[in-house]
Amino acid sequence: MWLFYLAIFFAFIFILDYFLVDRRNVELAKQFNGPLRLPLIGTTYVFFGVSTKEYFGLVKSLCDNYARTKSKLGCIWVGPAMELIFDDYKVIEAVTTNPKCIAKSSQYSFLHAAVGEGLLFSKGQKWFNRRRIITPTFHFKILEQFYEVFQNQNRKLIEKIKCEPNGQPFNIFPVITSSVLNALIETAMGYELKAQDSEYLNAVKEVGVVIATRFLTPWQRPDFLFNLSSSKRKLDKFVRILKDFTTKIIEERRKLLLNKESEDLENLDEEDVGLKKKMCLLDVLLQSTINNKPLSNEDIQEEVDTFTFAGHDTTTNAICFTLHMIAKHPEVQEKLNKEIQDVIGDEELTFKSLNEFKYLELVIKETLRLYPPAPMISRRFYEEVNFGDFIAPANANYNIALFSAFRNPEVFENPDEFIPERFLKDLPAFAFIPFSAGQRNCIGQKFAMTSIKTNIINILRQFTLISSGKEPEIEINITLKCDSLLVGFESK
Repeated sequence: MWLFYLAIFFAFIFILDYFLVDRRNVELAKQFNGPLRLPLIGTTYVFFGVSTKEYFGLVKSLCDNYARTKSKLGCIWVGPAMELIFDDYKVIEAVTTNPKCIAKSSQYSFLHAAVGEGLLFSKGQKWFNRRRIITPTFHFKILEQFYEVFQNQNRKLIEKIKCEPNGQPFNIFPVITSSVLNALIETAMGYELKAQDSEYLNAVKEVGVVIATRFLTPWQRPDFLFNLSSSKRKLDKFVRILKDFTTKIIEERRKLLLNKESEDLENLDEEDVGLKKKMCLLDVLLQSTINNKPLSNEDIQEEVDTFTFAGHDTTTNAICFTLHMIAKHPEVQEKLNKEIQDVIGDEELTFKSLNEFKYLELVIKETLRLYPPAPMISRRFYEEVNFGDFIAPANANYNIALFSAFRNPEVFENPDEFIPERFLKDLPAFAFIPFSAGQRNCIGQKFAMTSIKTNIINILRQFTLISSGKEPEIEINITLKCDSLLVGFESK
């Protein structure tokens, strides 16, 4: 009798699978290589028992075994949902430049509860309108006005470093994170964080932890399962803290602007922008309109929160890993010290002089190649597209494994070695895109590079970096992470 019930059970599973899974995508999946798809659960079994540290190796193996075959794309199934993973620069170019693929993947929806559907996650006309509004904020003359904030926060960072034992390696992530987040809050909201704002800082961190855990746990991806979990209640708690904090600042800033004569940045030409009084992102949003209607507090909040949430983690990672690689390679540190002396000598670092640090740019690029802050980016097609070499299925997520693409031996000779000079040679256009590419490229990349360069140069003028000799244990969640990154700072 038990065989009969078992047969009924499996028949039910197969019937349910047949109706839940897009049959056209099952057919198109034959173009690609990937693990065996099982009814209902797909290939989620490959993720069972995988920690955040092991996830890096798992995704790398999926690329090596399936995405570097003839098809150039590997296929996995998260339950009934199809996902493709790839690291070939030609496929990356085809996907990221296709006008039908500007929507972010469904996985980004995990962040909506925390920061709303801001520029990073929105699509269609909403994305276009927001991009048009926010772009002037990152004009180089506006960035020059922000530069004072970078310098002030960097001076505070250096004072914190001086409190550590001279030359003894310590975990640099906490102090760098605090400095970068403070700079982002001030440039985004015109607000300087205080000691009593520690609850907000902790909420930013905890929201990232919850979302990262959900991202790496396939059975938490469906909303109905996640909403039943304790993680959902934890997320709601910290999101409430974030929104209360931002709403308060928005309301105060709105009242302040009502008492001043203001004009929309959109109406200023290039020469006028440099004459504008210092404005933060929040000011731009408060003075902007869409179809002659001002943005609501909720509209503004999701953009400010997105900028802060997405920007602080990636910029922090870039600074920390660059310091780690400089400490690890004394010959590189020596060249950087010489460049600093040649470019500015004993003069104060200025915004304009940042562009003269050519070797530093090579060092930062090589660090971003080995340790990309955003190790994976994802897109989504809502309709089928024929690329010639393959037919892109509709309603599937397309995961671009940047960390794997940047270590492709066909493009980068000795890919695991730190060789900044490799960027003196021409590379295929889409072989190295740490800030993404196409219409959905990172709008804040100049902002990030300004922050990274300012921090690195000022730190090297004060300290000799000492390597701990310990390699970081890399893990992937939303961004590239490691538990601890030890660097020593010996005063000059």
